[in-house]
Amino acid sequence: MVGQDLQRRERRHKLQIYHDILSAIREEAMTEDGAKPTRIQHLANMSYDKLSRYLDELEAKQMINKANILSLTEHGHEFLREYLKIKELIERMGLE
Repeated sequence: MVGQDLQRRERRHKLQIYHDILSAIREEAMTEDGAKPTRIQHLANMSYDKLSRYLDELEAKQMINKANILSLTEHGHEFLREYLKIKELIERMGLE
């Protein structure tokens, strides 16, 4: 049982998952091949079916475009900027 407890991962909040996906898309967009779902899946550390659902949500919230290659919209970039500001504030205040 101890081994199972060590293998458990801390659950991510939905905003953290959004951040992880959007950050992966931003990072991969700078590569020659661009941001493709399979690579985003690995970088965001999630199953493909969950990633697909989150990509649909992010597209509905107008944070990404899901054309041939994934890309961030201005709303996606804004989310990342504001998320990092909030994260820094939480860390400065010792609230983690």
